[in-house]
Amino acid sequence: MLSHNYSYQECLDNSKKVAWKEDDVFAGKNFDFSKRFLPNRLSGVDNITCLNDNEKRQLNQIMGNAYCHIFAFVEEFIIPMVTQTALEDIHGEEVRLRSLLRFAEEELKHQELFRRSMALFDQGFGARCGLIPGREDVAKVVLSKSRLAALYLTTVIEWFTQLHYVEHVRDGSGLDELFRDLLRFHWMEEAQHAKLDTLLIDEIAETATLEERETAVDELLELGQAIDGLLLQQIKLNIETLQNVTGRRFTEAEKEEISTKTHRAWRWTFLVSGLEHPNVVKLINELTREGSEKIKGAAKALSA
Repeated sequence: MLSHNYSYQECLDNSKKVAWKEDDVFAGKNFDFSKRFLPNRLSGVDNITCLNDNEKRQLNQIMGNAYCHIFAFVEEFIIPMVTQTALEDIHGEEVRLRSLLRFAEEELKHQELFRRSMALFDQGFGARCGLIPGREDVAKVVLSKSRLAALYLTTVIEWFTQLHYVEHVRDGSGLDELFRDLLRFHWMEEAQHAKLDTLLIDEIAETATLEERETAVDELLELGQAIDGLLLQQIKLNIETLQNVTGRRFTEAEKEEISTKTHRAWRWTFLVSGLEHPNVVKLINELTREGSEKIKGAAKALSA
């Protein structure tokens, strides 16, 4: 039903080719806190008028640490979803099974990568960062939706991961080298995962009705609204952390400016950049009649 040239064999071969261990990323390295972690497109700190350059750099680093946390947080549902999918056909096609089991194992590794990153950050930053709790509860919410909706969300996440690194981080010579490496290693394996998402969605779409495919888009947008709420919660914690590390108490107007401008950037980072990704648009257009307009409308509203 979907037009693509992906295969489980290709994904398995590439997974083996780029395989890495957490120690490959961290060995002998530490964060350079004199540098920013994220490009401004992913943080929005340059647009904040109430902060000086040093405070903008610190907020950027806080947001970089939270960026890692949000990935580990939001992707919690992917591991049980992919594992269950693999085990449902445990005696089926071997290459498919191996590809999906590697997918789940790599997602576990990514979570450990980000946990180690956040622990290292805490050691050197000078203030403990507040991070939103409850990722298991969020995973339950996602998994309560249809599997097609959960896969729609997965492909949105994994395609925007590709875009963030390739278009905004890879050539960011002024960014901290270790943080760039974190996103580079993550990107290397998510490139296979994005293709596996398409293969799994295609399998479900073969027997799903048009109504089921349309409803899954509605569920995706509901999940997007929930993620937007989580972003606001994390931004509030980011501001509290910035106050702690700078010793500065922000006025309500200053907090509002910081929240508004970083929220706008993070809406693009974690939602719009995925909803507008050409591969996501193409997939939704091929599977639904009304989904593309719904996705387009949601992205426009989030960009306002």
